[in-house]
Amino acid sequence: MAVFSFIENYILNVLDKAHSMLPGIEKIIAIYFNPETNSIKAKCAVEDNEEGKTIEELSIEDSDGIIDKLRIKNSYFNWYQRDETPFEVKQKKKQVQMSVFNELDNIVLCLGYFNEHDKKNDLLFFYFNKDRSNFGVSESDKFLTPTNKKIIGFMLYNSIKTIVESANKDIVILKTYNESTKSLVKRYSQTKEELLKARNSYGLSLIDLCKMYLKELGNKETRYNYIFSEDALNRIKAFQGDITELKNIIQKAVDYVSNLYFDSNEQDIYISEDYLNFETLCGGIAVKPQETQLFDKYSKTINLLEKLEKAARNVVAQSMNLTSANVGNACSTPISAPAISDAVKKHKNKIIFLLNKYPDRWKLIRSDFRPVKNVLSVNSDHLFEKIA
Repeated sequence: MAVFSFIENYILNVLDKAHSMLPGIEKIIAIYFNPETNSIKAKCAVEDNEEGKTIEELSIEDSDGIIDKLRIKNSYFNWYQRDETPFEVKQKKKQVQMSVFNELDNIVLCLGYFNEHDKKNDLLFFYFNKDRSNFGVSESDKFLTPTNKKIIGFMLYNSIKTIVESANKDIVILKTYNESTKSLVKRYSQTKEELLKARNSYGLSLIDLCKMYLKELGNKETRYNYIFSEDALNRIKAFQGDITELKNIIQKAVDYVSNLYFDSNEQDIYISEDYLNFETLCGGIAVKPQETQLFDKYSKTINLLEKLEKAARNVVAQSMNLTSANVGNACSTPISAPAISDAVKKHKNKIIFLLNKYPDRWKLIRSDFRPVKNVLSVNSDHLFEKIA
């Protein structure tokens, strides 16, 4: 996962970069308090020519209190001998008088950085060579002097301190940005949720309004009980046009189904979404008024074709011949074969026009029902152009 380097615990960040800062150093050990686990942790960074840099976790046993003593020291840096440091102590030594030779063995630099969580120092141990080879000086007989060590300790302590302080500032800035971003996201989510609620509430209001219109229209027609289908309600709910047009659209839908089912014995007549002609509106403006006029002009012919198509499908479903007599008997209110012939002849020109204008509708009767096929056989294309 890609994250900012300063987000990590600063100790881990230093361990990751230490060998780049001090090429050739033997190892770096970090002892620090981890607030996430509320415990002391220790890790060791070693660079190998074959395996490269590795960081391993060390187990901590501080029964003699060495680690705690080092963590409560006030000094920023100290130099120690290897066997004076944690993980290197093998046995307690008697107090001996320090000499210049003892000083030469102080090759482990310990740096302490205050931890705000447990109010003690996190420790970094740098294991240097006795000579100056860690600093690009090749003479193996040139040892690190006490003055060299003070300079190294001072510079390294402050270099890492600068890295830590810079990381802390970046974290504060990032937190500020994150809080602002989270606030914006929260407000956006709230606004989006409020908008969805408003749309839903508005859609439900449209449904109530249209049901009221439908009830008013139904009161004028005692024969049928008009009901919106589920898909019609969903379409009304999503309507975004001019609501002043809704009553007119519903009126036309009622007129259409009334003519379509004029011979039906059913009391409940469902108005599906197909009968709600919203396509003619765009922001409340009629974009295709000719379509509405067409609907009004050809409604009776459309009803006739719908009726014949439905009856023809019932005949085919019963494996019967598609004759005028069978189709007439399959109508909801049976009609005779001559009556079908008369109706088709009466609507001949309009039938030709509609069948040419809507080639995907009434497929069965246009291809297999002889009375309709006959009206298409004579100059239908020329007649269509003339009517159009």
